[in-house]
Amino acid sequence: MGKLEQRFPKKRILITGATTCFGEALAFALAARGWKVAVTGRKIDAVKRTAAAVTKLGGKGLGLPLEVRDKAQWEVVRQKLQKAWGGIDILVNNAGVADASKMVDMDDAAWESMLATNLDGVINGCRTYAPDMLKHKSGYILNVASVAGLLAMPEMANYSVSKAGVIALSETLATELSAANIGVTVLCPAGFKSSLIDKAMRDGRDTTRSVTARLIEKDFEKGIHTSETVAAYAIEAMERGDLYSIPQPLYRVAWLAKRLAPNTFYKTVGWMYRNQV
Repeated sequence: MGKLEQRFPKKRILITGATTCFGEALAFALAARGWKVAVTGRKIDAVKRTAAAVTKLGGKGLGLPLEVRDKAQWEVVRQKLQKAWGGIDILVNNAGVADASKMVDMDDAAWESMLATNLDGVINGCRTYAPDMLKHKSGYILNVASVAGLLAMPEMANYSVSKAGVIALSETLATELSAANIGVTVLCPAGFKSSLIDKAMRDGRDTTRSVTARLIEKDFEKGIHTSETVAAYAIEAMERGDLYSIPQPLYRVAWLAKRLAPNTFYKTVGWMYRNQV
């Protein structure tokens, strides 16, 4: 029995954006450990497919449609899970979208859509479940951000802002909820196989115009991490109670460099950007 199971013997988890990439990999990993997994997403067919796969792998899947931007839908899901399982132990705010372009080229829709899903969606999830966790003095929140929220690279302003907001929210909740034995981890991966940039290309959004996006694409093409390895890393981070979880060592070093010498760091990034290094 793992540390998560010892802490949460009822083994109940809700994962947003659970039908592809990291969310699906996390659902399958915990299914193999016998967890009850609430699979949520926008597309009901995909939700049902993933929930059935969870059950087949040894867990108990429950598929529920959820648009994370809609606070009312969160409450509907909460009530259904309260009735089915008596609530949840772990909330995973994973649903998100990605895009990449220069800030001056972003229109209102690019900002509104990004912030509504990546930031407001996480806020909605935390506001829905934090009161229940406080009441029971138990629970865990895993918020999926990105290394982009830590480093704020060029040509990803709306994405970086949304993910930086998730990091700030997670830091705040880690202290506010600590007295009630509620853990918080913010996962900050860089590009990995089946990452959001990859999904953005499959969905027809053009990321090739962005220098940073091209670098991320190279990162997940050549990197060792997949959705499955990042899911395993996230589980280990929750078991340790880590606030920050950064799977790729290179970006842990980059984050350290930014904190130690921020001016030098961004002067270097600016030089690399201007020279397309």
